[in-house]
Amino acid sequence: MADKAYITPEVLRWARETAKMSPEVASKKVQIEPERLLLWEEGSEQPTINQAQILAKAYKRPFAILFLPNIPRDFTPLQDFRKTHISLSTGSVFIIREIQQKQAWMSEFNKENEEQSLAFIGRFTLNSKPIEVAKDILNELKISPINYNEVRPIKEWINQAEKAGIFISRTSFIHSRLKLNKDEIQGFCIADPYAPFIFINTDDWDAPQLFTLVHELAHLWIAASGISVEIDQEHIERNQLHPIEMKWLQTP
Repeated sequence: MADKAYITPEVLRWARETAKMSPEVASKKVQIEPERLLLWEEGSEQPTINQAQILAKAYKRPFAILFLPNIPRDFTPLQDFRKTHISLSTGSVFIIREIQQKQAWMSEFNKENEEQSLAFIGRFTLNSKPIEVAKDILNELKISPINYNEVRPIKEWINQAEKAGIFISRTSFIHSRLKLNKDEIQGFCIADPYAPFIFINTDDWDAPQLFTLVHELAHLWIAASGISVEIDQEHIERNQLHPIEMKWLQTP
């Protein structure tokens, strides 16, 4: 008989719920009935070690975390700047958690190595004039929208942002069967003076991605970490990739 995994039931339930996964979906991962999974989460029964490992992988959590005596402190949720507060799906939750983990590690690494903090993080406030924020971003990144060096402007923006010390991550899926919805999340940022991160959902063409990138840069300049979506398509077409004219740079 397979060895049982004497995990903490409350932690197992927490891992599933924070993965935004229903008992029906989670139980299919280990080929059992949902009712039995709920018995594991109540502590009436225990999964095998193999079953617990499969669930930990499905929930994107370290296997060892399931044995903690109490629910661990999770990463602080990002502020939601979206106009329509659609509930985040499993894919969005996973990508936010993954970027938060990378960001926390890089920030700690840079601090321990006495790297200089980035002065432009939080240089402005929510009350600053959008045009001043936009000009400062262009100056800091050494970008001239009138004379782009790249055929695809977004490449130049990403290159210059990374040279300035900003980590950029771009994708549209977690794996082949877990895709990110651009109507749910277009991008987010973590404003940290030692390791600022920006994520961009690539499930769209270049212009919306560029506007998302510059929008998140503005969030860094006012030190406002958060999730964004619903970039004004009409404004994209009207301003033709000229960030100085981006009225929406005044973040909510």
